[in-house]
Parts: sequence; structure tokens; C-alpha cells
Amino acid sequence: MDYAKETRRQYLKYFRVWFMILGAALLLFLAEIGWRGLAGGSKERTNLEAPAERVYDDADVLTEEEEQLLREQIAKAEAKLKMDIVIVTINQSVEGAEAREQYGYDSGIWEYNMRDLADDFWDERRYGYNKGYEGDGVLLLHNWYPGQNGEHMSTSGKAERELSSSEIDEILNVVDRYYDSDPYKAYSRFVEKVESMLSHNGTAPLPWLLVIVGPVVVAFIYMLCSMSHFKAKDTTPVNAYVMGGKPVINSQSDQFLRKNVSHHHIDTGSSGGSGGHSSGGGGGHHSSHSGASHGGGSHRH
Repeated sequence: MDYAKETRRQYLKYFRVWFMILGAALLLFLAEIGWRGLAGGSKERTNLEAPAERVYDDADVLTEEEEQLLREQIAKAEAKLKMDIVIVTINQSVEGAEAREQYGYDSGIWEYNMRDLADDFWDERRYGYNKGYEGDGVLLLHNWYPGQNGEHMSTSGKAERELSSSEIDEILNVVDRYYDSDPYKAYSRFVEKVESMLSHNGTAPLPWLLVIVGPVVVAFIYMLCSMSHFKAKDTTPVNAYVMGGKPVINSQSDQFLRKNVSHHHIDTGSSGGSGGHSSGGGGGHHSSHSGASHGGGSHRH
């Protein structure tokens, strides 16, 4: 008897459902890649309501030449990402009862007011590459007021859907790294990081690769091992390892205790700390004053 041929037939028969599942997963994966490719390259700007300006240096921390360099860099990034990128600097108090009374904030907390200012700036000027309300893009608001220095990143549309809280933190970290020594470099690195984070359309996400490639490799290796086993024992019937019409796979696995990891949003309130940064005030999805959906996060120095 041709044991190799019979082994292949047996395992193709009993694992056919898994092969069907893997095939469906592969089709979904290819469909996603195709959709991302179509969504990325040829889409023209459809929002004509937003102003052309992308750099608002109200805190006056940039030279005119630096502002122009940022505008040019942003224009190139927007053409690639199909998203609006806006940078705003301010120099005003955004926490405490006095600031709340003076500016009409909803809260006395730094993070919440920075979030609201950033979202409102975006909404009121109707930014967004594809539409002037909940359109695709990001805005960086940096406050230079003494004792309240820090920035908030507001995300909208596609950027809100694709950027996680950890990725937003990573983007804001580049601002933290350079703002005190070179504000222009901090904002230029911000644009670079946003472009890098959001320009991976059409690439295979790691989970998809694991889902598709992993089981195929394991099944293939197992089949080869089974074929070798049958060849070594010609006197053993093919169905000796099949009980109840199904292959018997003897396996040994390590035992692990279940590990539960809880993530909590820490409301930092108005306490800033003496060093580093604190995250909060808009790390998740929320609605702005105008009812638009936004994401984002804050770092306070």
C-alpha cells in the first residue's frame, strides 16, 4: 500500500473544514488589502470649506520661515495620506476657576479644556480632507502658558479610527522630546510621525499573517511528520491512528494561569507633576461641542 498517498488522503479529508476556513480568511485578507489600496491612492480632496492655512502660531514660537517650511511639509504629507494636518500654538491659561470664568470653559481641568479647544478649532473651521465635519485628519494644539505647557492631539475620521491611544502617545512623545529646545523640530517630527503611522495602507497586519500562515505551517509540518511515521512502520495499518473516524493527535501542553490585565483611565485633574508628562483628557472616543466624533490624547509637561 502507498502509505504516503493514503496519509495525504486521510488528512485532507479530516482537515478539509480547516482548509475551507483558511481559504475564507485568505479571501477576506486579500479583499481588505484591495480595499485599502483603492482607498489610499487616487482619492482627491472633496472638502472645499476649510481654510488653506495649516499652521497657526498664536504663541509666536516659530519664525516666518519655519512656519512656511511646516506648511510645505504638511502639504506633502496631506497629499500622501489624504488627510488634513493642522498645528496650533497658544499661550493662555486653561485650568482653574479663574480661567474657566474668563474663557467660558466647561471645566477647570487642563486636559479637558485642551481637548475641547482642539476639537472646537477643528470643527469650527470645518477641517477634514474628505468633508468639513468629522472629516479625515489630525490637529496638534500646543499650549505654551507658563506652568501649563503641554499639547493635545485631536483625531477625526479615518485618523480617529486607525490611531490607538498608544500610537497617539508615541506621536506626542516626539513633540515632548524637542519642544523646549527647538519648537520647529518638534512640530516637523510630529508631521513625520503622523505620516509614518498612517501611511501603511495595503500592508499585511501581523494578526492576519499569524491567522493565515501559522495554521498552514503547523498543518504542513504535522502532515510531513505523519508521513514519515507511516513509512517507518509498513506493517501498521493506516487507520490504526484513527479512532471514531477522526485522527488522534496526542499532545502535551504547558499549563498557564489566566492573566487578566485591566486598563484604567487615570484622571490627572489639574495636578501636573514636576517632570515627564501625564496622559489624559481625551484618550478615547468622545463627542465635541458640535456633536462631532473625535479621538485623541494629551501630554502635559
